[in-house]
Amino acid sequence: MSKPGTMVYSILDRAVQFFQEPKNRERIQQNCLDPMLRYILDRMFPYIILTCILFSLILLMSLTSVGLLMFQLHMSSRIPLNGISDTANTVANVLSQTANAVIEPVLNQAPL
Repeated sequence: MSKPGTMVYSILDRAVQFFQEPKNRERIQQNCLDPMLRYILDRMFPYIILTCILFSLILLMSLTSVGLLMFQLHMSSRIPLNGISDTANTVANVLSQTANAVIEPVLNQAPL
C-alpha cells in the first residue's frame, strides 16, 4: 500500500518538468503571460499617468509653500524688533487666555 498523496506528487513532478522545458516555457510566456501583462498595463496606464500628475502637483505646491515661507521669513527679518516683541506679547496673552478658558472648567468639575 502506498502513501496517500504520492499520486499528487507525481503529477506535480510532471508539471514541473513540463514547465522547465524551454519550448513549453516560451509558448506559455508568449501565449499567456505577455498578453495578460500587456492587458494589465493598458488598463493601468491612465492611473499611472494620473498618479504622476498628482505627485508633480503636490511637489510643485510644496516647493511653492517653502518658497513663500522663505520669502516671508526674509521679509520679517526687516521688521523692527519692538514690533515683533509687541506682536509676541499679544499672541502670548491670547494663548494664555484661551488656555485658561479651556482648562478652568475642567479643573472646576474634577472631584478632589
